Amino acid sequence: MSQLSELKSAIDLGDVASLLGYKPASLSYILYIKSQQSKYKTFDIRKRAGGTRQICAPVNDLKMLQRRLADLLQNCVDEINQANNRSDRDEHPDQIAHGFKRKRSIITNAHRHRNRRYVFNVDIEDFFGSINFGRVRGYFIADKNFQLQPKVATVLAQIACFQNALPQGSPCSPIISNLIGHIVDIHLVKLAARVGCTYTRYADDLTFSTNNPTFPKQIAIQLSGNDHCWEVGSELSHLVKKCGFVLNPKKTRMQYRDSRQEVTGLVVNRKINVRSEYRHTVRAMVHRLFTTGSFDFEYRAEGANGALVVHKNNGRPSQLHGMLGFIDGVDLYNRKVIRRKRSLS
Repeated sequence: MSQLSELKSAIDLGDVASLLGYKPASLSYILYIKSQQSKYKTFDIRKRAGGTRQICAPVNDLKMLQRRLADLLQNCVDEINQANNRSDRDEHPDQIAHGFKRKRSIITNAHRHRNRRYVFNVDIEDFFGSINFGRVRGYFIADKNFQLQPKVATVLAQIACFQNALPQGSPCSPIISNLIGHIVDIHLVKLAARVGCTYTRYADDLTFSTNNPTFPKQIAIQLSGNDHCWEVGSELSHLVKKCGFVLNPKKTRMQYRDSRQEVTGLVVNRKINVRSEYRHTVRAMVHRLFTTGSFDFEYRAEGANGALVVHKNNGRPSQLHGMLGFIDGVDLYNRKVIRRKRSLS
């Protein structure tokens, strides 16, 4: 029996525990005996563009439980895609959502918006926080692909949620947010197709692009008197709100072909590329490491007056290794694209 079939036939906590590789008593202890505050460690991390993001990291036993639930749900999603002829192979990929998915990344997301006249970005505000316990439980009961027993859906929501929301830091928050976010994806991909745009989502980051002479007003409207100031179109805003989300008006950005266009941090004007400033910074770090034995790691954070200030710390080799790996990953992707084109020609 497939894992999806087993999950759909489950009727209580004991069945869920068996599916996740736990004894019912162990699962009950984590969910109902341990206090809520002892299950998570809360801390803030700096955002790249300034400000902080609160992370609620589960303690080890809960983290393992959530990771097993994430693997179970991802396997169920793979079964659903296979049953619906939505293959995950490179030549037939799911082209809508690219965040937190197997064989998907910021690179595959950016690839969909290469060489376009207009690229429009907008964010969903408080994406994880707007998915509460009731939405998670209700989704697993009502969705046609799952249709779980109410007791089972309740247990899954109890594993996944903290303080009535999906916590940032939980291993199962990404997959569950994608399942619920797929509802808005369906509406927005239909809107994009109707007005001649390409649409993708990476977590809370929505991107629309087109080569049309004018950008469709259903998605974004140019404000009079300011050629570079745009606001979200009424139809886009309505559809997102209808699905239980709200767009962040402070994070809208229209990018034009004659300037640098970026999607999920990658340049998309011609081919997928890393920003030249990033390459130069990493090259300088490498040079300094090999010539002096150390290097400075720079980051931006908000100062006392709210402005972004550049800070420097002693860099670690692991940080530089990750940055070099990121650049190499983008270059490797471009080489694969070139080889694929040559094989087809």
